[in-house]
Amino acid sequence: MIRVISLALVAIFVAGPAWAHAPRHGHARHPVQTSAAASVQTNAQTAAQTTAQANDWHPVDPENMLLIDVKYGQIVVELAPQFAPEHVARMKALARAHFFDGTSFYRVIDGFVAQGGIGEGTASTKDQTTQDDPRRANWPNLKAEFDRPISTEPSFTPLGNGDLFAQQVGHTGGFPVGRDLKEKRTWIIHCPGTFAFARDNKADTASTEFYIVIGEAPRRLDRNLTAFGRVLDGMQYLQKLERGDPAIASGVIQDKDRADKIVKIRVAADVAPADRPGFEVMRTDTKAFAETKKQWKNPAPDFYVRTPPPIIDICLKPVPVRRVALSAPG
Repeated sequence: MIRVISLALVAIFVAGPAWAHAPRHGHARHPVQTSAAASVQTNAQTAAQTTAQANDWHPVDPENMLLIDVKYGQIVVELAPQFAPEHVARMKALARAHFFDGTSFYRVIDGFVAQGGIGEGTASTKDQTTQDDPRRANWPNLKAEFDRPISTEPSFTPLGNGDLFAQQVGHTGGFPVGRDLKEKRTWIIHCPGTFAFARDNKADTASTEFYIVIGEAPRRLDRNLTAFGRVLDGMQYLQKLERGDPAIASGVIQDKDRADKIVKIRVAADVAPADRPGFEVMRTDTKAFAETKKQWKNPAPDFYVRTPPPIIDICLKPVPVRRVALSAPG
């Protein structure tokens, strides 16, 4: 049984998100833009960042930041313990136990997800069953944390328009979230860059395997798997991973030697400040973010021949993120 997988990406707010320009298996992710269109988009982003003040951003806690090293570079993931505390605790414990060091991204499907870990329950471990793998002995299955009560949500900024998959969408702490107002539940949305745990058919079967969304948003997975993080940086390195054939073994790479290795995964707090990256996320309860959303709705008024409707897709416009230099101790 292959553990199903699927992520929420935050753009690095400099000259546009790096992942937006990364090729997908030899093809451009988007049609090539004219210089005018590209510059208009970049100018809108730059204006929003320039007008934002220091208190419009909040730092990412290194205790909730993962550093995933592959041969191409480093992928930085922010974890969300407010949405899935048990899964976050498990992921950090696995990282601190060096569980993933030397494993691989063994199931990578172009336009969908990149799944990593020991390959439990898949063709990549056909020589031993999932339950017999000694590496899983200390990591029992987790109870699903697909959603949380809205009452536990620390803050919420509505996006401001409707959504096909959720009654209401918006942002909490920079994460894209959906809400069911009748059930009073909230969850992290499966946008590009979303970080989550894979599972078997039964809900409470996630254990060690994780996945990151690398393609278009697979929103059908919302509230069906536990999403508890999003990529802050390094999406371009995920796009370089060796792909599997989705028509064979659900995308599991059949030749294990071709699968890209996970060099190591660390919790950023365990790395010396001088050696770890620092990031800040724009607060969504600020005037700066409100202005950013206005620019998203009409980013190029002088460019469009036909003005598009003023609708924001929750997954196409991630909350701005910026890399910052960490202050020296003392």
